Amino acid sequence: MSTFFTFSTPNPIKPKPFLHRFTVKCTATPPSLPPAVNTFWKWLSDEKVVSSKSPAKPGTVTEGLGLVAQRDIARNEVVLEVPKRFWINPDTVSGSEIGRVCSGLKPWICVALFLIREKLRGDDEGSSWRKYVDILPESTDSTIFW
Repeated sequence: MSTFFTFSTPNPIKPKPFLHRFTVKCTATPPSLPPAVNTFWKWLSDEKVVSSKSPAKPGTVTEGLGLVAQRDIARNEVVLEVPKRFWINPDTVSGSEIGRVCSGLKPWICVALFLIREKLRGDDEGSSWRKYVDILPESTDSTIFW
């Protein structure tokens, strides 16, 4: 990002003031993201969920990890749309290996068990959710982060 400052100074040789133009570049670099976040964002890109034109990118904010606007976002503009195939909800759980053992449990418990199962799967078992699960916090006191 560049910021331009213009000001005039008297010039003893010329009767009119002349203009100086300065460019100030912001060189502060944001904190680097964990490798798992970069891997996750690349996966989202490969799956056509995000693109280079996405108005927000992952970044570190006061609260932790979040999306940071890369430009002004217009009212009612879609920032990110997650296709249903990437939702982890009770329907996802019921269609998984653990779906039958979760039958009859509260929906949030089913989702929690699913996430635990995916977290514990070895790399050789090929969890399709691995890139997402790897960016989840180790602990939380709110289901909003699931």
